[in-house]
Amino acid sequence: MKTKDKILNAAVDVLLQEGFPALTQTRVAEAAGIRQGLLTYHFPTRSELLMAVVDESKSRMGAFREGTDNGPLTLESLKNTMTHFALSKTFPRLMLALTVAADEDPSLSSWFIQSDLDTRQKLRGLLKQLGWQVEENILHATRATVIGAALINLQQNTAASEERTKHIIDAAFQNLINNLKPL
Repeated sequence: MKTKDKILNAAVDVLLQEGFPALTQTRVAEAAGIRQGLLTYHFPTRSELLMAVVDESKSRMGAFREGTDNGPLTLESLKNTMTHFALSKTFPRLMLALTVAADEDPSLSSWFIQSDLDTRQKLRGLLKQLGWQVEENILHATRATVIGAALINLQQNTAASEERTKHIIDAAFQNLINNLKPL
């Protein structure tokens, strides 16, 4: 495993098991079994490390969607992928940690803007592969609804909140489907 991957895996573990305050270069280097200087070489600041962790999670999200066990790309498979990650708690925790980090580092706002754009472009591209297009405001509403449901589920952490999250994502995707137009 490459050093950078080792660092990212350790950072995810630290963040999820110990929370954002524990996500320090010292703690992550210790968890990765490397010297802090090597971690700093790859990720000079804590914010850069956290952004890389979230970017890596988004890549994993895409890899999960493209996995052979998930079948062909369909609207249902897109909804199932979003539901999987909303319920996984990992991605919502990372996004919440990054939001907290933005208080420390205002430059993260540009990352949030780009991340939002990238996510909507990815969804738009997947819909295009299926022969559909949709207005930008519908993509915004779908994304905001899924994120909101994921965060509420993370806060409540009950079987009832998981079921509610599934229903909310179902409704968000039904709204998306109702607004699709053929290419």
